[in-house]
Amino acid sequence: MNHSIFSYSPSDFSSMEDPAKQAMIERSLGMFTPLEISAEAFRAAYDTPDIGPHIEKDYKGLSYLSWPFAFRYLKEHFPTLFVAFEEKTIGWPVFGEPGAFILRPYLTDGVRRTPALVFPVMDRKHNSIQQLDGRAISDNIQRASVKAIATFTGLGLRLYAGEDIPKEEAPKLQQDTLKTTARTKTAPKESAAAAGGEGPVAAADTGSAEPFDAKASLTAVCKANPLNYADEKASMAAGKAALESIGLARATEIKSWQAFGNVVAAMMTLWAKEQEVVISKAEMTEEISLVRGLEDTTAIVEGMKAFVAKKQ
Repeated sequence: MNHSIFSYSPSDFSSMEDPAKQAMIERSLGMFTPLEISAEAFRAAYDTPDIGPHIEKDYKGLSYLSWPFAFRYLKEHFPTLFVAFEEKTIGWPVFGEPGAFILRPYLTDGVRRTPALVFPVMDRKHNSIQQLDGRAISDNIQRASVKAIATFTGLGLRLYAGEDIPKEEAPKLQQDTLKTTARTKTAPKESAAAAGGEGPVAAADTGSAEPFDAKASLTAVCKANPLNYADEKASMAAGKAALESIGLARATEIKSWQAFGNVVAAMMTLWAKEQEVVISKAEMTEEISLVRGLEDTTAIVEGMKAFVAKKQ
C-alpha cells in the first residue's frame, strides 16, 4: 500500500478565511465534541464544604471565589481540563466594541469542550470598560476563568445563585461578634449587682432604657456616606457588604455598640482594600480602634471621615 505524506506551510492558508472566524462559525453550529461532566462530580463540586475561607467580597457586597482556589480545585478534581477562550482572531480573545467588550471562556480537555460563556470586560466597580489595556484583559481573563470553572464544574456556583454559605463556613469574626454581644448583655447585671441596683445601670438592667437600634445606626452611617462612595446607594451597598463579611445577614442581629463597631471596622477595611490604600496592619488596627469604640452615630461618621481624609 502506498502512503502519501503532505506538508503545509502558513502560506498555504493565506487565501483561506480567518481560521479563528471559521472555527467560530463551526462552533456556533454545534460542530464540536461536547465535554461531559458527570452529575456526581458536579454535585460534589457544588457542595464543596470548605469554600468559605476562599470567598471574597467586592465593594458592592457581591461574593466571588478566589481564583487560585478555583484553579487548584480544577487541577485536583478535573486534572485533564483547562480554561480556554474563543478568539476573534488568532491570539486575540476579546470581542465587541468600547463599552461592550466581552470574553468567551470555556472548559476543554484539548479535544472535547463545553459551549462558551459570555463574560463582559469590566473594571473593579463592575462598569463596562471603554478602553482596553493589557491589565484589564488579564484581570478579566482570570475572573472569566473562575466563572467558567464554576458554571461547568459546579464549584462555588451557589454564589452566583445567591445561596447562603453553610453556617460552619461563617468567618471566625462572626463568632467573636456573638461573644462580644453575649458579654454586653451580661455586663449590666454584674454592674448593677456591684452597685447595689442603683443608678442608671440598674435602669438598663430592668429594661427601661431605650434598646440599641443597629438598623437605624447603620442606615444613618451609610446615608452620611463617610467613605465618599459615588452615591448613597453605593454607600448602602458597602454597609451590606460589611455585614456579610462578618457573617451577618441583617443589622437587626447586632445588639450592642460594641458589636456595631465590628461592622464599622469591616466597612473601613473593605474600603481600604477597594481603594488599594497602602497601610500597615498595625496602622490599620490603630485607625479602626479610634472609631470602633465610639457609641454615637455622629461621632462614628466623623471618625470615618477623618480616616478617609488622611488616606486620600
